[in-house]
Amino acid sequence: MDNNLDNKINATRDGVTQIGNNLRADAHAAIDKVADKVPPATDRLANSAHNGVDRVADGVGKVADTMEHTSDSLIERGKRVTASCKALTESGRSRVRASPAMSVLLAAAAGYGLSKLLSSRSAK
Repeated sequence: MDNNLDNKINATRDGVTQIGNNLRADAHAAIDKVADKVPPATDRLANSAHNGVDRVADGVGKVADTMEHTSDSLIERGKRVTASCKALTESGRSRVRASPAMSVLLAAAAGYGLSKLLSSRSAK
């Protein structure tokens, strides 16, 4: 009977050892599976982050280009307005030089009209 009990104990021990070995193999397989999946996931996350940064940088570049174009356009318009003002100033000077009496009368009439216009508003 001792032999039969020893056989059962040995069989149980062998079974437990086998279960332990199977669990160890399964655990290693699970770890390997996770380890295989983690680098691709981190690579995908890193690639997504890089793509996002690139899209933002492209958007900022487009905005910068638009602002540069708008700035150039405004500078050009400013130059044209300045040239127009200079031309009008010179034209006014030449008219005043050509007929100074008429210029003084027009200035006096404009001043009188403005004073009447402004005084009628302040009286109300």
